[in-house]
Amino acid sequence: MQLAEIEELHAEHLRPRYGTTTPDELNYIQKLIIRHKPKRFIEIGTASGLSTGFIARFMEENGGESVTSIDYSAKFFGQADKPVGFLAPKIYPSGPVQVDIIPRKSALDLQEMGGEWDMAFIDANHQHPWPIVDTLAVAPHMRGSKVVIHHDLQLYRRFKELRGIGPRVLFNEMPDSHRHADIAGGWNIFSVDLNLDKALLEEVAIGALSMPWTSFPSLTPTEVRKFEAILAAYYSSNLLNEFRLCQKLFRHSMPRRALFSLRRFLAESAEKAGVRQR
Repeated sequence: MQLAEIEELHAEHLRPRYGTTTPDELNYIQKLIIRHKPKRFIEIGTASGLSTGFIARFMEENGGESVTSIDYSAKFFGQADKPVGFLAPKIYPSGPVQVDIIPRKSALDLQEMGGEWDMAFIDANHQHPWPIVDTLAVAPHMRGSKVVIHHDLQLYRRFKELRGIGPRVLFNEMPDSHRHADIAGGWNIFSVDLNLDKALLEEVAIGALSMPWTSFPSLTPTEVRKFEAILAAYYSSNLLNEFRLCQKLFRHSMPRRALFSLRRFLAESAEKAGVRQR
């Protein structure tokens, strides 16, 4: 598709609060598909399905066979009366590319999805450590180009209240030779090449996981169990132990977070009243 075509179709379906990929970001994804010719594509984070539909169109034009898109939710966050992926069939009504939209699944459930895949787009939970967790969960099921695209590299700067620093942490830890940021969306999208030595990927993971986590709430016990099973099956015991250590250090329960917030509020109130000085 030409960029002008992407822009026209994008404008036709975009609504306020959809928070989706921009036309030039979609064009970046298209360029990667043109270059690498993936047969099977996995998307983590369906949302409205706008990007899903465009990816299916790009795949058809480049000999692709399937697009699988999964989302943790069943309903679209920007329009509660709509299911996730509702825009995908409007953008890609039919064709040779098989499109499967699967709600209530995350990257931690990929073993159930019948992989492998050649390319991935991760646009789900941007709070740290989810982007590195999703990447490590996807990696064992990748083949061929093993290109993993991530969205919202600049989210932590543009919407500070969302604490979406995860993509930036991952990007910073990846070696220059295996990462590429694009100017699209104001340098808001990047890709990583997972054709690298597993030991190096584990070093990237340990570096990322060692940064204090911003996810709130943090990983649930079920998510921890699933992720630890992935680490035990595909990675070294060293990485598993590092994750357990970081999870212990950085995961706070809701009551503890509430207690920390209350303590800070009381301390700041006392300081304003002149009772306490720093």
